[in-house]
Amino acid sequence: MSQFDASPASLATETLVLAEQARVVSWTTRVLLAAVSGVMMFAPWVNPVLFWTGWLAGVPLLYALRDTRLPAAFALGWLAGVLCFAGASHWMIDFMIHLKGLSWPVSAILAGLFWLYTGLALGFACLLYRWLALRVPTWDLLTFPLVIAVVMAIFPQLFVTDFAEGQARFLVALQGVDLLGAQGLNIIMLLFSGLLFQLLQAYYSNSRGAGMGMLVAGAVLLLWFAYGFYALSYWDNQVRSWDTTRIGLVQPNDPPRRRIPAPREGFTREAPEEMVASRRLAKAGAQWVAWPEARYKGYYDMFTVRHGYGKEVTSWGVPLFFHDVENRWVNAEQVSFNTVAWLDHNGRLAGQYRKVQRMPFGEYLPAFFELPGITQVTRMFMGDYLRPVGAGTEHVEFRVGDMRVIPKVCYETAFPQFVAESIGADSAGKLLLFLSQDNWFGETSQPFQHRDMSVLRGVENRVPMVHLINNGPSVAIVPSGRVVASTQAFSRAERLVDIPFSANAGGSFYSRHAVLVQRSLYAALALLLFWGLIAGRRSHAA
Repeated sequence: MSQFDASPASLATETLVLAEQARVVSWTTRVLLAAVSGVMMFAPWVNPVLFWTGWLAGVPLLYALRDTRLPAAFALGWLAGVLCFAGASHWMIDFMIHLKGLSWPVSAILAGLFWLYTGLALGFACLLYRWLALRVPTWDLLTFPLVIAVVMAIFPQLFVTDFAEGQARFLVALQGVDLLGAQGLNIIMLLFSGLLFQLLQAYYSNSRGAGMGMLVAGAVLLLWFAYGFYALSYWDNQVRSWDTTRIGLVQPNDPPRRRIPAPREGFTREAPEEMVASRRLAKAGAQWVAWPEARYKGYYDMFTVRHGYGKEVTSWGVPLFFHDVENRWVNAEQVSFNTVAWLDHNGRLAGQYRKVQRMPFGEYLPAFFELPGITQVTRMFMGDYLRPVGAGTEHVEFRVGDMRVIPKVCYETAFPQFVAESIGADSAGKLLLFLSQDNWFGETSQPFQHRDMSVLRGVENRVPMVHLINNGPSVAIVPSGRVVASTQAFSRAERLVDIPFSANAGGSFYSRHAVLVQRSLYAALALLLFWGLIAGRRSHAA
């Protein structure tokens, strides 16, 4: 074509060629962009100060995926996912070391296999997103956040992946989870990335104006943050008018052990060290005292321990919540339960909660690993760490005065719907109490991530929340997510907390309709997939 050929047709052709050349991205660049996205995804989990990177993490991934074929989209998503989970759960190496006493290299290999598996979640999500993008490209702003959030939620993992857990310090953005839960915030974050990506594309292509999809996305984001400002102000005002309840928290920082340890020097099972700290807290005005999930105590197995605890608690006149292993005979078989016990002010066992959501591989084997031939290998590897326990069957509340304490154990914090179910419609006066043992993960970011996860559960359900972690950092928050007290990580502590509380407040749209929210998201994705199938058939017919 001559440089003097300036007909409209030739100019249009040259423009299209140049535009197509500008869109060509080398495979190396795509890999780098996917890797950057994976790092930006995990950064807020490791350091909450970097919460803002979670809002931008989708942009490099979208550039990496642009104009790719489906296998390439899967590979790029898988790479981003592996890096995301490797960074977010780097503590898996320490966990393996404490679990079996393995060497660092062996633990790293096992953790690497875990990351390769979990990274598949984002790989399949990117594959499905590109499939939809090829069929219904005008719906990109909806398909990207919805597909990523839902696929990562339904992919079989130990726990649901919520990018929202890295936003515990971004209180304005956090408030909307009382409507749509953590998955709602996941979608909002991904929607922000998608909108920014399209704005950048429009800017560099000199496109004028914004499409209807961009306007709708911008409006949704504005509404989310407008609600965030309103709700944060509302709950701050509500909390100021509440009375406070003084509670005592004991953080013993027990080291992880696979065997039942002997009592610390100078103490007995009947009078453990936590009793001394609790006595001080009770004298200082605590209205109830709590201990975290930690070492075996023998309360359910030994009469002398029950008698000692009862006598001590009676002398304070203050209720005590603590965790222990409860052994019971069920259908002629001995079954262990992870149980939270409640001793009233008279030292009597007034109630107990048996952990419902058990830890896979630590407290039970998933069905697949119980198959003949596989179970032997699994048990050989897991060894004495695998301590099968029975599952509780119901939520329980401990009523102390006007306060209705809802106990939960360890990683039950990772199940939003389950926690919302425990609050439900009858929510007034409830407080969430999480008791955890995180020393299995060493001095890593894991207990901080666990703490932030529990903050979301408090805001989702608009109740005060206390998360007492054996090795810290323990935390107490009000329904807005604001922290009223905390402890240092990897240390022993005892803490008095004056937590604002109202017998007439609590509960949210999410706590009443968590299942409806999730099913609505799944239904929206199903409709998109159906529309994609129809659009694909129409294009082939044409």
